[in-house]
Amino acid sequence: MKKRRSMILALFTALALFMTMSVSVFAGAISGNDAALKTALKNAKLKKSQVKHIEVDHESDEGVYEVEFTKKSGGTEYAYEITADTGKIVKKSVEYRYKKNTSHKKIGKKAARKKVAKYSGISYKIISKGTCTYEYDDRKGAYDIKFKNGNCVYDCEVLAPTGKILEYEWKVKGY
Repeated sequence: MKKRRSMILALFTALALFMTMSVSVFAGAISGNDAALKTALKNAKLKKSQVKHIEVDHESDEGVYEVEFTKKSGGTEYAYEITADTGKIVKKSVEYRYKKNTSHKKIGKKAARKKVAKYSGISYKIISKGTCTYEYDDRKGAYDIKFKNGNCVYDCEVLAPTGKILEYEWKVKGY
């Protein structure tokens, strides 16, 4: 009887040790939709109570979680792609709301690039190496600014009359 208890105790101890080792091996991975949402909210500097329309999907064939939500005040929309194996953000998109404006006034390409530099913290010199095109559609004039920095590709939309950032997106190359 004592042998049997000792064997069962040894078996449970081995099982507990194995489970502890397994958890530490996967510590960097995202474990579920809630963890992916938490990562995105932390990056956006928001709390769950400050957002609405939350969607989290695990794209297992791509190995990423897609997280989308809208800030309650202002209606800013956020979209993220987060790797399941490392928990790193590989794509971030922020789309701001604006009032319709039929003005054809323009701040200019240089000023639009400077707005993106200030917003992103990336130097104007790097941003000016990319493209900047003016487009007028959906009753708004906007500059579409695209550039590369390191292993990331950026795409920004700036409202031409005011210089307000309408959309800001970056993506790690290869994802």
